[in-house]
Amino acid sequence: MRKWIFLSLVLGAFPPLALAEEVSCENPLISVTGRNSEFAQRTCEAVKYAEALFQRCNVPPFRTPIKFSIVEGIEPGCVAQLHCGEDWIEILEPPAMDKRRSPDGAFGFLPIDAYFQSVVVHELAHAVYDHLPCPLQTCIATNEYVAYAMQVMSLKSDDRLAFQNNAGLDREILDDELNAVILSMAQGVFARRVWAHLSQREDMCGYIGQITSGTVFLDRDMP
Repeated sequence: MRKWIFLSLVLGAFPPLALAEEVSCENPLISVTGRNSEFAQRTCEAVKYAEALFQRCNVPPFRTPIKFSIVEGIEPGCVAQLHCGEDWIEILEPPAMDKRRSPDGAFGFLPIDAYFQSVVVHELAHAVYDHLPCPLQTCIATNEYVAYAMQVMSLKSDDRLAFQNNAGLDREILDDELNAVILSMAQGVFARRVWAHLSQREDMCGYIGQITSGTVFLDRDMP
């Protein structure tokens, strides 16, 4: 997933895409570049699904062009990343993504097609939140909260239930348990806690709306 602290692009780290083509999605703000038209189409379908989900759950719409690059290789430990301030998302091709992800990870049980779609939704949520104001030193935990919430919410009902059952969290999750330290040390733990915490809200999409409107922040300024 996205690594906010260590985001950097090393030019020439990976070879250029062979016969890369740019595809425009139904939403003209979204374009996809890659060497496989099928993967590009899957990305556009996931974008369309994300748009409907965001509209239902108080996540603002896309207002600037967003570019997807479907690549063979990416920064170690990542399956996708948003380049902050650039509206540019790199995402691994599904076969490479399937090899990269851990079977023991929070989303390791998902079929690769469902996982790929959920990652597209996750990164789009980042792209939207990247344009929202942050009055603190960092809003990384809050940003990731929205991204993981949308990722799990994008799953089919059976997969959401499986995610919840695999989380093994049957207690109240406090706001302080969702912080940048946990995120940097154990993203899977953070993801599971996000869904448990959100599920404990009376109105899940209403809570997401409080976050995206700037009423709620899970990050805390360091003294």
